Amino acid sequence: MFILKTFDDLNFQPHAHAKDMGVQASITFDNGYSISVVANDEGGDCFYGNHPDTFEVAVFNQRGDFVPLQSYDDVLGWQDPMQVSKLMAQFQQDGLQHEKLLHKIRQDAISERDEKLKNRYE
Repeated sequence: MFILKTFDDLNFQPHAHAKDMGVQASITFDNGYSISVVANDEGGDCFYGNHPDTFEVAVFNQRGDFVPLQSYDDVLGWQDPMQVSKLMAQFQQDGLQHEKLLHKIRQDAISERDEKLKNRYE
């Protein structure tokens, strides 16, 4: 039986590089994808999230490469626990397909931007 991991399965600890200002948690799924979740704590301002309400999230594939979560960024900021759980579920259920889709979205956005720039200077 396959049980999805959720936000509640994350074990937050002081951030290794911002001990007094942030927290971090990560988990690797059975399919090799992993998620890193960080947030500011007690007045820190290093991350795009404020523990315990919002978080900055990154996803890594089996090779340890960032998975693009936005058209021009590899992280998502200001995600609440439900949004983090949804992202975790997406990568546990269809990680490779979802990664391919996100890479296509990124490539399409870059191509569109490049075309606009090209047209501007012609």
